[in-house]
Amino acid sequence: MFFTKKQILLVLILLFLGYPVYSKYPSYAKIEPILEKTWNEQFPVPYRKILKKNINGKGIMLFREAGKNYYIYTFHVAMPKQEWEDREIMALKEERVLLVKLFHDPGNPEKPYFIRMGELDEENMRPGFIRYVN
Repeated sequence: MFFTKKQILLVLILLFLGYPVYSKYPSYAKIEPILEKTWNEQFPVPYRKILKKNINGKGIMLFREAGKNYYIYTFHVAMPKQEWEDREIMALKEERVLLVKLFHDPGNPEKPYFIRMGELDEENMRPGFIRYVN
C-alpha cells in the first residue's frame, strides 16, 4: 500500500488543521478574572474597576528575569482611598489610580500569577526584555 505525495500532504494538512490552537498565555480579553482573583489573594482591599488595559498599547511583554520567562500584563486600576475610623479601614469615595503589572509564569503550575506595583520603565527593564506578543 503506497501513498502519493498529494495524499500524504492532504493528511498532514488535515492533521495540522485539526490540532487545537493553544497559547502559553491568555489574551487581555481573558485575563480580567485572573487579575481579580490574584488581586484578592495578594491584597486585603479590592480595586473598584479597571480603567485601562495594555497601558502602553504594545501588547503583552515577554520578559526574562532570574532565568525564567514571564508574560507581563499592564493595567491602570482605580482603588478607593482609605482612612482609619474606630480601628476599621473605611473606603472613601475618592480614588487613586495605580499601575498594576500582572506577571504570568507558565512554568509554575501551583501559582502561575502574581502582581507587582510600580512604573513600567522600559528603559530599566531593557536587559530582560525579549519582545511584545499579541
